[in-house]
Amino acid sequence: MYVRALLAQAGIRNEESSPGEDYGAVDLTIHLTSAAVTAQVKTGIKRRNRDSTYSVTLKPEWCAKWEGQKVPVYLVFVALSRRNYCDLVTQKDFSTTLYAHAYWLQVNDAQPGTVRVPVKNRLSLDTFQCWDEDVEHAFTRGAA
Repeated sequence: MYVRALLAQAGIRNEESSPGEDYGAVDLTIHLTSAAVTAQVKTGIKRRNRDSTYSVTLKPEWCAKWEGQKVPVYLVFVALSRRNYCDLVTQKDFSTTLYAHAYWLQVNDAQPGTVRVPVKNRLSLDTFQCWDEDVEHAFTRGAA
């Protein structure tokens, strides 16, 4: 919900994979200006590591599916700020607050095991412009 709320705020079309359908090991298809990218979204209540990262475990089958992709694939970790799920969202007359924050990492070349998602990669509206530039780079790599 958090990631899709940011995408809606940015006006970016996206599609969520149906529950139980993990073909390609992705949860979202995000239609950027240049091309669509995909993202695997993981959510949790974890403490940040001392090196300002969050640890996320990657399954071998995910990595195998991401490796063959020609466009960037992203892992998004949504850190929940409240332990009680009922307290994660508050609604007032003119606003809704989600008590979460998210971070990302490109995972096309990731290896199975634990990856560290840096907090400097905070998911924000500006992130989608960076991702669009990553797509452009993927298509122009090696071009004269």
